[in-house]
Amino acid sequence: MPGPCQRLRFPSLVTAMRSPKAECSPVKRKEHHRVVMMGAAKVGKSSIISQFLYDKYLARYRQTVEELHRGEYELPDGAALTLDILDTSGAYQFPAMRALSISTGGAFILVFAVDEEESWNEVERLREQIIEARGYRVPIVIVANKADIRFPERKLPREMTETIASVDWECGYVEASAKDNTGIVDVFKELLAQAKIRYNLSPAVRRRRQSLPSYGTHSNGKGPSTPKHSLKRHSCTVA
Repeated sequence: MPGPCQRLRFPSLVTAMRSPKAECSPVKRKEHHRVVMMGAAKVGKSSIISQFLYDKYLARYRQTVEELHRGEYELPDGAALTLDILDTSGAYQFPAMRALSISTGGAFILVFAVDEEESWNEVERLREQIIEARGYRVPIVIVANKADIRFPERKLPREMTETIASVDWECGYVEASAKDNTGIVDVFKELLAQAKIRYNLSPAVRRRRQSLPSYGTHSNGKGPSTPKHSLKRHSCTVA
């Protein structure tokens, strides 16, 4: 991941997103969206973000308190897009921080692990908290992480979780594996679709897909080819 950066507090975040405009220069259209990643501990929230922004899988677990990641994109029409992705704690000892994350989020990604039933129950509780605080119109995507795990280790069948998420809850649903880096881009594409801003923002996701390293092999067949990155990525811890 990128090196250490300046710690930010929530009030300063708005200021940081505003830049002075030159009087004679044309106004450049800007898109800014805040995404909150939530779920129980150890379900892979940080790994999903890491794969999406940095093409890196976090093999070692590290407890997250709260971290803000920023992806900056240039759309084909010259507009600028900023995605702030807030990685939240899965621990129960931060209820006030969780409430603040819900109140300030523009869209939500709720993650559970397919081999842990309690993580699905936590997603259900989180969704209820979001609906209670924000209503039914806020975009929510449910992510079944660790989809590389097969039965009998997999405890939650896709037919059940997808039906509940998509039909009963009317949320987006994506099966993904942060370990295998599968379905990761689909998570954010689905979020854009749920937010009904697919036309404006999907080009950025396609560009993100193109910037991923090629998973082909060298001519000697021993490893992946060299990645070519074209995006600015930043990660900051939020105090």
